[in-house]
Amino acid sequence: MSIYAYALLVPTASPLVLPLGMERNIELVYSSGLAAIVEPEISLEAIQAKDERLLQAVLNHDRVIRELFQQTPLLPLRFGSGFTSVEKLLNHLEQHQEQYLETLTQLADKVEYTLKATPCDLLDDSDTIDTRGKAYLLAKKQRYQTQQAFQTQQCEQWELLNQLILKTYTNVICETRQPDVRQIHFLAQHNDSTLSTQQSLWQVQCSHWQLALSEPLPPYHFLKNTLI
Repeated sequence: MSIYAYALLVPTASPLVLPLGMERNIELVYSSGLAAIVEPEISLEAIQAKDERLLQAVLNHDRVIRELFQQTPLLPLRFGSGFTSVEKLLNHLEQHQEQYLETLTQLADKVEYTLKATPCDLLDDSDTIDTRGKAYLLAKKQRYQTQQAFQTQQCEQWELLNQLILKTYTNVICETRQPDVRQIHFLAQHNDSTLSTQQSLWQVQCSHWQLALSEPLPPYHFLKNTLI
């Protein structure tokens, strides 16, 4: 059995409403100026034994972090972060206290947003093409040229979108691994009232992409690699 760790935070005078964990109530473990959100007696081996249970555990991990993030700034930990004893958890927190507190201070008033960009398709007008002789060949050539121009504009708009976001936000991560959807993660102030307007402007300037902005999220993508 392990002591499963969800997140780190700075203790505050205001009491937290602790959500239910994967199997039981979660708890706070204190270490000087830090506190860890944990769930005792979790078997990581049992969780990973079945795909269905593993998926449910991942969803619960994310749920707990998001419910707590609505109440207080925190550092979300990777799924599967566990310790064999409270003593080992406390030792880890003491050894890395300075790093964790520094990161918490840097991210205290920040939230993460994910902008999903889905490429639009060029409208299919093949049904209107005359299928006879030279007219057909000319229409096919024009269709190809139009498609090439559309794709070129799409690439240019993607670069423009990155530039527009970087003008406003300094902490930005782009993901382009999936051809059917791209993601841009960025940090913003907790109460950024300009985002809705900015998204509308980005959409107008990048009409060959369908843009969707996430809700405010914990800073999943902006933590140091050495975090648990």
